[in-house]
Amino acid sequence: MKPSRRRHRLLNAAAATFLAAALLTGGAVAKDASLVPSQLGAVPEFHPELGLGALQGYLDPKAPPDSLALIPPPPTAGSEAQAHDEAVARATFGLRDTPRFALAASDFDLRLTKLTDDFSCALDAQVTEANAPYLTTLLRRSFSDLGLSTYKAKNAYQRKRPFQQNQGPMGLPEYRAQLEQDPSYPSGHTAIGWGFALILSELAPDRADPLLARGRAFGESRMVVNHHWYSDVVWGRVVGAATVARLHADPTFRADMDAARDEVAALRETGVRPAGDCAEEAKAMAIGYQANEVTAIDVLLEPDATMLQRSAASNARLREIYPKGFALDAKHNPHITLIQRFVRTDDLEKVYAALDRVFARADVTAMKLEAFKSYYLPMGGVGVAGIVARPTPELVRLQAEVVAAVAPFTVETGDSTAFVTTPDDPVIDPALIDYVSTFVPKGTAEHFNPHVTTGVAPTGDLDRMLAEPFEAFSFSPAGAAVFQLGQFGTAAKKLKQLDAKP
Repeated sequence: MKPSRRRHRLLNAAAATFLAAALLTGGAVAKDASLVPSQLGAVPEFHPELGLGALQGYLDPKAPPDSLALIPPPPTAGSEAQAHDEAVARATFGLRDTPRFALAASDFDLRLTKLTDDFSCALDAQVTEANAPYLTTLLRRSFSDLGLSTYKAKNAYQRKRPFQQNQGPMGLPEYRAQLEQDPSYPSGHTAIGWGFALILSELAPDRADPLLARGRAFGESRMVVNHHWYSDVVWGRVVGAATVARLHADPTFRADMDAARDEVAALRETGVRPAGDCAEEAKAMAIGYQANEVTAIDVLLEPDATMLQRSAASNARLREIYPKGFALDAKHNPHITLIQRFVRTDDLEKVYAALDRVFARADVTAMKLEAFKSYYLPMGGVGVAGIVARPTPELVRLQAEVVAAVAPFTVETGDSTAFVTTPDDPVIDPALIDYVSTFVPKGTAEHFNPHVTTGVAPTGDLDRMLAEPFEAFSFSPAGAAVFQLGQFGTAAKKLKQLDAKP
């Protein structure tokens, strides 16, 4: 989901112009002895009722940078730009339940202590009011100027937020009413985050790349939680850069920058390490602000109570052997896979429609199936175990129809973002990605192995289990659905219930 090259160049040029203005205006590090810094502890708090810890800004609050003059109007309904905003918004929906979504929800918090923590990994130092009083004063005052900078345009355009229009998943839904009262364009969070990144980059230029990357991600978080459109974030960044450029004309701001620069140097010399988990933050940022344009799907049959009972017993035994495996629950639904495929996310509705036509002709709940053995699929030192059903001609025919229905929407492969992941397990096993990529033809027709996955255990234990006699039993499908796959090939998230009766 990328803008056209021309639009991409225009947006980058606008951001680069203001980035250059901010950096070049304040780029000199020579101190001016005539400059007087803020009197620590004497600057009044800015709207203390908000509980943010902000201080009165450096600029006249009645005359912030004119965002209405700085940026164009927001995209209009039906325009190419609005279509792009909507496409980017849809592409973020797949990030729900990923580390990136968790980071985006955390980035919503604008309390100043939290904001300084947000940039501590990028700065490679933990900043507190005790160890950097001028830096914290600088950020607390700049926050107010950056926060106010977007409101002339916000109030003029009164743009609705994406969650008010697209019905997509919203982060922090408890703030919905509050957000609905605050116009969307441009993004104030983004202006603040980008402004902080520019200021800190000037104070620690050797950390400019990670600081600017964190500032960019901070704004992108607003799209991930479906609070802002893509264009809100792009032009919020521009307004933030313009505000930082304007701040450099203020002598007190420049004096505080000089004092803060000394504090940052001292902090980094003493090695005050960030308190947060920087490795986890880096993993979350690496996912980006859009889910992969591909979704890993499982078109499946939901088993009846008989199979569910046998699967639960198998899972309990496997969990005793290997507690790190998964339990059968709402995110690990027992099922019989018909096919697993990577499909274009934008085509999911077309996939559902094609499958509904297939299942409208099939009476899957009338099928009689026989479970006759156990099996496992090796993945490194462990195996994904299951109970196998006989591939009846009726079942093989249904699989072939499903393969044909989904074929027009498939892509060759995907990556971890195509799956449901968790903050504790964000990277999908490459063996699973290969398995899904090659399911057709390796798992279809004469290679079809209908089974219900029941858990994970070391391969040695599974070999011993497979050597035991298996008590065959009969069962029937209870329904059909499309799920998004998770780790170990589990049916992790239901995307669409299909009508399994003719």
